Amino acid sequence: MIQCEYNRQLLAKNSLLDSLYPPLYNDSHVNGSLDAARQRPIGCSGFTLVELMVVLGIIAVLIGLLLPAVISARSSAAQAQCASNLRQWANAFNLYAVENNGFLPRRGQGVGATTIVNRPADWFNALPPVLKMRQYIDMVTADAIPKAGDSSLWICPSASTFPGTYYWSYGMNMGLSVWETNQNDGNPDKVSGVGDAAIMVVLTDAPGNYCSVFPSMYADGYNPVPRHKKSVNICFLDGHVSAFLGSYIGVGTGMIEHPDIRWHPPGNTWNSAQ
Repeated sequence: MIQCEYNRQLLAKNSLLDSLYPPLYNDSHVNGSLDAARQRPIGCSGFTLVELMVVLGIIAVLIGLLLPAVISARSSAAQAQCASNLRQWANAFNLYAVENNGFLPRRGQGVGATTIVNRPADWFNALPPVLKMRQYIDMVTADAIPKAGDSSLWICPSASTFPGTYYWSYGMNMGLSVWETNQNDGNPDKVSGVGDAAIMVVLTDAPGNYCSVFPSMYADGYNPVPRHKKSVNICFLDGHVSAFLGSYIGVGTGMIEHPDIRWHPPGNTWNSAQ
């Protein structure tokens, strides 16, 4: 009797616990969860084709906006490096003049493409020793002529390749220190005789097969090369460098002299026939 009463109390107690704390998992709960999982669509979190096309379109627009800026930045950097090279050559011109009684080096050959490279007085042989560099003729002998793409004081970073035995990405002013005996008593020009050094062209971008340049009516040949956004980097005898549009100086139309840029020293009558 006592045992039966005890069993009834225990059963009541268990029923009360079940009502207050229902089982965390039971068969119906598990089965319901499995059914819900079976009903979910597979891959519902992926991209649709339309969404993918939109993303690709946005990427294309961003590339279109950024690419010109990147190209422009690289071009500006190349032009700045070119100007730095030219300034160092200008320093060499002036140091050479100090060591040679004020005389400038010779321009090298004129209107014809350069084939004579062994004259010590030509700028590409006369100036390198001032800068502790090898003369051009020595590099020819060693088969080590600087070419487009080289990291060198001889080479403009924007210069293009040019077929031929010799190569220059910079050329001296063809109207300065000419070789003609009827000019300046056959002597090279002196710094003191060229007028205002701030407007006298000394070195500029060259096409490749000419060691000296001059604005010409002919499209190619010995014209300075407007390789920097249609502009030519021009180095003046005082050492500063400025960029001028090719059309401003007469590239392809013939020399155009301006108050801020001169190709001929005073009294020089040399004419390239342009």
